[in-house]
Amino acid sequence: MPDILIVDDSISVRKALEITLRNHNVSSASAVSAEQALERLAEDPGAFDLLMIDVIMPGKSGVELCEELKADPRYAALPVILMSGNVDDEVKEQAQQVGAEGLLKKPFRSEELIPLVQSTLEDARERRQHAADAVQPPAPATEQPAAEKMDDAALTALSDLLQTYEDHPRVRDVVMLDRQGQPLRQTGNVLPENIQLFARFFTNTAGVLGKQMLGEDIQDVTIRYGGHEMVIHNLPEHFVVVLMGEGQPSLQA
Repeated sequence: MPDILIVDDSISVRKALEITLRNHNVSSASAVSAEQALERLAEDPGAFDLLMIDVIMPGKSGVELCEELKADPRYAALPVILMSGNVDDEVKEQAQQVGAEGLLKKPFRSEELIPLVQSTLEDARERRQHAADAVQPPAPATEQPAAEKMDDAALTALSDLLQTYEDHPRVRDVVMLDRQGQPLRQTGNVLPENIQLFARFFTNTAGVLGKQMLGEDIQDVTIRYGGHEMVIHNLPEHFVVVLMGEGQPSLQA
């Protein structure tokens, strides 16, 4: 279970975050200031998976704390979500300059908070995995053709999946995204920029329910609302999001 350190001088904000995170199986601890947060981190630099920091606090600000953490090799890879009641262009620029992975407007809503937290945690895990893979010795030359063959097969299967959807009469919009949310292939209307956050949220939630209720992972999700459907495929390197309109029976992919 991931551990999050909440840094905010407001007890009401800390409690609201703790309760919301706990309801989604995420544990957390709190600090009332940047100085206290640094003390907790110094006690165990690897204790937390994510920091959520208020921008405006007495003493050292959240922006200053984030900048200090990113400059420290012990915490440079620790993801940070900054929180502010005023998310204007200046605050966005400050968050970007100090290397924050996310920016959350207060008061927050659960449907915005949880996808942001989950996607930030997952992106951090992927970065750690990529860093670990980078230091692994290269595979023997004799194994390379098999790896390339597997990659080609995966790409072919993905292309066939997209073509099946794009040719279906009920399908309105199809988008393939990489794990960072960048669209790689688009058919129909341009979907909202934050569709990747919601794709992560629904597939992660389905995965948790699948393990608890069925004992197995669930990677694909179908959401029905009225006569419409949204299908989300959570693939190793991509998300595929499909919107279908009213009419003929559902497409079985």
